[in-house]
Amino acid sequence: MSGEAVHTLLECRRRSEALRAKGYGFEQIAELFSVYHEVSPLRLYRYAYGRTAAEAVALYNDLDPAGTAALRESRLYDFEHWPRRGKRPTARTVALFAQVYRTAARHLITDEVYASYSVRDRQLIDRTDHRHLPAQRPSRVPSPIPGHVTMSLEAARDTVPVPTPQDCASLLRALGAEEADVKRRDLLFELALALGGAPAVILLRHLSPPEKDRLAAAVRSSARVDAATVEVIEKLTARCRRLDDDFGPQTVLPIVDGQRRLVTDLLSRTTLLPDLRDRLTYAYAELSQFAGWLHHDLMDHEGARLRYQEGLTAAHEIRDGTMIAYLHTCLSYVAVYRGQIGQALDHVYAAQGWARHSPSNLMRSVHAMELARVLARRAETNDSERALAYASGMVEQPRTEADPAYLYWWTIGQVRASTADCQLHWGRPDEAIGSVLKTLAAPTTLSLARGHALLHYAEALTRKREIPGAVDKIRGAARTTVRHSSTRLADSVRQARARLQPWAGNKHVRTLDEELRSLGILATAQGPHLA
Repeated sequence: MSGEAVHTLLECRRRSEALRAKGYGFEQIAELFSVYHEVSPLRLYRYAYGRTAAEAVALYNDLDPAGTAALRESRLYDFEHWPRRGKRPTARTVALFAQVYRTAARHLITDEVYASYSVRDRQLIDRTDHRHLPAQRPSRVPSPIPGHVTMSLEAARDTVPVPTPQDCASLLRALGAEEADVKRRDLLFELALALGGAPAVILLRHLSPPEKDRLAAAVRSSARVDAATVEVIEKLTARCRRLDDDFGPQTVLPIVDGQRRLVTDLLSRTTLLPDLRDRLTYAYAELSQFAGWLHHDLMDHEGARLRYQEGLTAAHEIRDGTMIAYLHTCLSYVAVYRGQIGQALDHVYAAQGWARHSPSNLMRSVHAMELARVLARRAETNDSERALAYASGMVEQPRTEADPAYLYWWTIGQVRASTADCQLHWGRPDEAIGSVLKTLAAPTTLSLARGHALLHYAEALTRKREIPGAVDKIRGAARTTVRHSSTRLADSVRQARARLQPWAGNKHVRTLDEELRSLGILATAQGPHLA
């Protein structure tokens, strides 16, 4: 083989191994390789298996029971180059190669070549199918660990869809622009596959070459877990949260799921020192909380509850009171959104004791605000106001090392946005508008929080029967869905529009309906479904 051919084969072999570790079959790998290699299907399957021409020829010759097959490498190359040049393989040759590659003979030739055979030969090709033969597909599922129930059960039920060939094609295109060095590109391909596909490339940019090498060794289970490896995982998790701020849950959830699987794998290793095991368990709890939030934002409430519960089990294992309080507070978020106020109250009171003993003022502020929101929905206005005042006071305290990094988003602006939510339930729309205006004026307000603040503004204006103003605020929130994939925000926009139903004939509302339909938020010309 020429130097270029050797290079191509080795590159395909490495990528095939990475794809098979993700659960790909050889047919899927051959389909993916067809995007980048303009060669015959016969050669694509050889690339998918990572075999040299000599290896493929030997396997082919071994399949002839009469020992009459005498295929040479040069003849294989002729077959693989057809129909551009070389020689067309016979139908029997195609059938034998189907057995070599454990596939259907029809998959090994193009439509053009298939049409060139006689009717009898096409019948042979059509009926030759060896996909029932077993193929080696390595599994990356970690073995159960006695004494670590959360992690072992999670590994068994965490079924994340494997990236499609189209996803992998997008990934390869992104890497082609990202990295010129072939070896580094293959390493990035392996890492991105493990971390959810093409979106992970954005995260991997923030790692230095040694950090990428260290993470790759962890993915391959080829190195001991050390503190530096855990630091890389923590760094990626922090970056992931910022990615969610910009793009939303659809982009980020596959990456978080990939990190959770990696941490599960690392926790399956019995040689971990106690301190490292605790750090990894904490990382697992944090990733579970983040995954729960992403599921919640996609309105997969059962998925959110499951992830939060898994995070709770891990947080209890390491006795992290701040994380326990946060996870119960997150479970309250889900219950409030679903209108299950009794369940929300249970979770917010479960969090209360942990929050009191937490060294983090930020956590106490987050919890107090959620308590205020729940009490406001129960019409317990005085208690709700006291809880809100406490939340506002705590968030203004200087931040310390006791405040976890995952609460970076909790600021006075976010407190004001939640204050508006409470004020609407207290029946004070003018005060809610004042709180929203302060939220929108803050330069640090994240896009998702800004969208929900606009909807609070719209609700207040609707109560005041200021319909053009309410329409304008709903329109602003709806446009946020173009940049951010929050299903929950889109649903809240529909709810805000439903409150305008008494004015459905208003020209401003009709114009809003047209825009919401163009954004895919309203599906039909009849307007939103009103419960």
